Amino acid sequence: MEDKLLYAGTWVMEGHSVEFTINDDDTCRIYESYEASGREMTSHMVVHIDNAITYQERYIKLGYDKVS
Repeated sequence: MEDKLLYAGTWVMEGHSVEFTINDDDTCRIYESYEASGREMTSHMVVHIDNAITYQERYIKLGYDKVS
């Protein structure tokens, strides 16, 4: 992807957090956690860097804040 970057770190909004960890093999681990009604749900996936950039940009456009 030209002129697009992936930022390692955690993005949050209203009890939902998304953490991006960049791996050495052009992949990214995406860990998500969400708390609602006193229950915490988590998931993770490993995707290619290009897909992670697209995923991260979606959250940035929604107004998520980077906290780390």
